[in-house]
Amino acid sequence: MTESDSQKNSGRPAASLSELPADELLRYGSELGLDLSPSMPPEHMARLVRERQALLAELERDALLDIVVWGRRPVRKSAAKEHLAREIHRIQQTDYDDLSTRGLYALARLRGIDARPSDSAESLIDHLERQDGLWKRLSRKRRAIVGSVLSKLFDDGMPDGANEYRFLPEEPVHGAEGARPSLREQVEQHGVVGGIAQRIRGAADDYIRVKLDEIETRIDQKLEQIDKRLAEWRDREIQNRLRILRITLIFSVLVAVLSLGYNFLKKRVVETDGPAASRVSVPDE
Repeated sequence: MTESDSQKNSGRPAASLSELPADELLRYGSELGLDLSPSMPPEHMARLVRERQALLAELERDALLDIVVWGRRPVRKSAAKEHLAREIHRIQQTDYDDLSTRGLYALARLRGIDARPSDSAESLIDHLERQDGLWKRLSRKRRAIVGSVLSKLFDDGMPDGANEYRFLPEEPVHGAEGARPSLREQVEQHGVVGGIAQRIRGAADDYIRVKLDEIETRIDQKLEQIDKRLAEWRDREIQNRLRILRITLIFSVLVAVLSLGYNFLKKRVVETDGPAASRVSVPDE
């Protein structure tokens, strides 16, 4: 796999990765499904991103489309591999039995599993499930049960094929039916001012659509960061409460031990003082 192939399937040339600031590298790598840390050196992050770009160039595009269809992520059929990788990174499904073998292999490679094209579907599913862990599978089962109950309540009247996956409509290309008319055609139809206004409006719509996609991506990243921070805060809060309970328990045990010791000493003192007092009170003959 050549470097030009990896650049072709990437939105950023490999040479420009070293010029990106650390936060942009972190965001870009996270979009591709890499587990990067802000403490990593930029050179290390750039190397991991290049490796991910090379992996995307190596994987079959149809296999990535299989994963997207399985995860029901909204994409166009002509989407680039990098865009498909972003959508695959957001998939939380664990029912791998419905995924094709080539899709299982591509998903395993994207998740850092050392898989081979000759591996069977059962072996790939086993690797993926072991990576997911028990709690994620249990959570998925719980959501599946809730979803099946809700589907029985609300989806009884759905027609056949309503749940079939459909790709997003393709953007019109120049010269194709329904494509955006040229500036000359717009001027002929709407006049000079109207034609220019139509062209500017179309360019503005494209710009706004791209920016909205970027904003949506950034919002998703911020929400993930907030979820991680909330999880860390919850873990710290639980640890603090457990520490307080442990200290309280230790203090209660110490108080109980001191109380028992005090009662024991008090009893011994009473027992020793009793005979002495009786001997003192006996009169001399």
